[in-house]
Amino acid sequence: MNFKPFVAATLLAAPALAQPAAPPAAPPATAMSAATTSGYLTRDAAMSILPLLPPPPVKNSPAEVADRYTYAVSASGVGSPAWKSAIEQLSIRSASFQQALGCAIGKQPGRATQALLTRAAADFVPPMAAAKEKFGRNRPFTTDKGQACDPDAADGIGEALGKAYPSGHAGIGWLWALILSDALPERADAIRSFGQATGDLRLACRVHWLSDVTHGRILATALYQKQAETDAFKADLAAAKAELAAAALATCP
Repeated sequence: MNFKPFVAATLLAAPALAQPAAPPAAPPATAMSAATTSGYLTRDAAMSILPLLPPPPVKNSPAEVADRYTYAVSASGVGSPAWKSAIEQLSIRSASFQQALGCAIGKQPGRATQALLTRAAADFVPPMAAAKEKFGRNRPFTTDKGQACDPDAADGIGEALGKAYPSGHAGIGWLWALILSDALPERADAIRSFGQATGDLRLACRVHWLSDVTHGRILATALYQKQAETDAFKADLAAAKAELAAAALATCP
């Protein structure tokens, strides 16, 4: 799979965060493409987390049985509210993110916060892509032609979605949740609930196995720990934290 379109769509889906009321907000920053975005880590540093990711569960192991059971049960949720929410967050953008951030959100993207999330996600892509290529795990709907909410899975083959393990949605959603919990600690519980839901909705969408989602979060957590040690990340986090605080003062009752 060519991951550049995935990353570009993902980064452009970063939440729109409010700017202070005065001075007038600058035009929204456009997220850089995957080809030009630089993260906080060197490629080697980002790739160094891969040994922490185990292979997908082997056939008939307890984890693989749990994967198959979770997928089978999810068939009863087709058309449910969770199914509809999963459709809404195909690009990791949903009302739940806005709710998680509370009233500190508006129509103008906050430049510092946007940059923080964009650079963080850029670091996640190389190890995610390498793991997908290494393990080559097929999506669950390829085994039974089962219904999935993502239009790229409509043919039951889903080549446009690429391989399954680990989940990019779950990983980036959780990575953003960890970062924004630092930037807006008073909303940490709600933000982390959003991060959890981002992966859970990929299960409701029926495009991932359970272990794809859980291990996407593991990869994200390991990456976050490395990013948080860098001076550039610390500086960008401080800028985003100040931006969010200003947005809350300007827009929240």
